[in-house]
Amino acid sequence: MSACLLNFPMRNFKPYASHVRPAANGGFTLLEILLAIFMLTLVVSAVFGAFRGTFKVVNDTEAREEIYAAARVTLERISEDLASVYADVSAMEKSTGSNATLQQVVFLGEDHEINDSSADNLRFLSWAHVSFEAGRSEEGPAEINYYTEYQEETGLLALYRSDTPDYLESPDSGQGGLLLCEGLKWLDFIYYDENGNAHKEWAASERNNEAPLPTRVEISIGFENSLDPEKPLQFVTGVALPPLS
Repeated sequence: MSACLLNFPMRNFKPYASHVRPAANGGFTLLEILLAIFMLTLVVSAVFGAFRGTFKVVNDTEAREEIYAAARVTLERISEDLASVYADVSAMEKSTGSNATLQQVVFLGEDHEINDSSADNLRFLSWAHVSFEAGRSEEGPAEINYYTEYQEETGLLALYRSDTPDYLESPDSGQGGLLLCEGLKWLDFIYYDENGNAHKEWAASERNNEAPLPTRVEISIGFENSLDPEKPLQFVTGVALPPLS
């Protein structure tokens, strides 16, 4: 019986470890990995889309600012030149002296087109020039010439401005200018007479100065719009010309 008593605990005893469930496997299933990758892709796509949208807005804003700045400088330059237009030939002859070379053009606006887009030319005498020639007054009349050139690589227009003092020979049409702006879709000048009638062209020369200057000039320029190529950015201003003295 003693043997039975000794064997009883052994028969009824179970190790402690036998009551503990085996530890679960620490790895991930394929489904869990695919789900994690999918969720990570969604987060990265959302973040990247937000950054891309932000950078696009910044780039578009900078491009617009450059266009607005170019338009402002261009219109201000043309307006200042036109506001100082000069057309009194007799007074000009006295102020420049007998040895001066007078310009033949007093005010000439030509209606031109390039690839069905307006690309007008404008030549006129203006006081908006400072002469540095010794022995002359600080200011003197000069021939201002605005003209455009077609740029093959962009399919757009570039605007040039030449400034020739009255004592020098005028350059050939479309020559001798400095680049004022580029990326233009069109450049259009409209001339208004004393009755308010609009004209696409205007001509007044020193040899035939009976035709007065226009009372007002309207300037329209269009820039390419990278955001919407079908809707160019248009800028328009008007300049009242001083009356003939």
